[in-house]
Amino acid sequence: MAEALTVLGYKDVFHGLKILDDKEAWKNLERATDASFPNLPTYTGKPFTREQWDEIWGECEATTDVASIYAPRLIETYPDAKVILVIRDFEPWFKSVDESVLKQLWNPIAEFSIKFVEPLLGSRAGPAARKQMLGLFQAETVEEARKNSRETYDRHHRVIREMVPKGQLLEYRMGQGWESICEFLDKPVPEKEFPWVNEAAELRRIVKEKVKSNIVDAAMIVMPWAGAAAALGAGYWMMYKR
Repeated sequence: MAEALTVLGYKDVFHGLKILDDKEAWKNLERATDASFPNLPTYTGKPFTREQWDEIWGECEATTDVASIYAPRLIETYPDAKVILVIRDFEPWFKSVDESVLKQLWNPIAEFSIKFVEPLLGSRAGPAARKQMLGLFQAETVEEARKNSRETYDRHHRVIREMVPKGQLLEYRMGQGWESICEFLDKPVPEKEFPWVNEAAELRRIVKEKVKSNIVDAAMIVMPWAGAAAALGAGYWMMYKR
């Protein structure tokens, strides 16, 4: 959907893949998550203001992907916005979320990266993304998130339908083409075909590459200290031997 909106002329269309390297963006998203989901241990109880949301989305003419996690708050904050509710059947939707997000955030390599690598790099992407998922699924663990998946799916659709006025809401199924979207957004129908991007596969690929590059970057930070520690240890050993 992000690619389709870009083709239609919207500028700075937000998608999570665009901010993987943006440390400040993830810190802002973590603060937004802490302000949005009461089930999180880090919940602040202080809802984000319009100005705070603008710090994250203000320059974007459209938002997709990660933004949908905060849908109720954003609908309240931007009451005049048009909303496209992309409909997918539950089974393929959850399979995609589980494989491309949950399994990428909760595995031994991710655990190592979040606990040891990201702190060295000053990144909060992993912890913030985990909080987003636990907040969205109203869960304390990833196992509970999976158990709550159907309820979360139904609640998301229900809340958006209840909150958004009919004239501002389009329910769209992928594969329907340009016509309904263009009519809804008052845009001419492009000559090119509606773009299809396998976002789940792309996300898995990029996240794996990012974790690897983070580990390399962290190693470059640690190696000088490790070398110094080894040299110091060798010095003490030589002194002891004498």
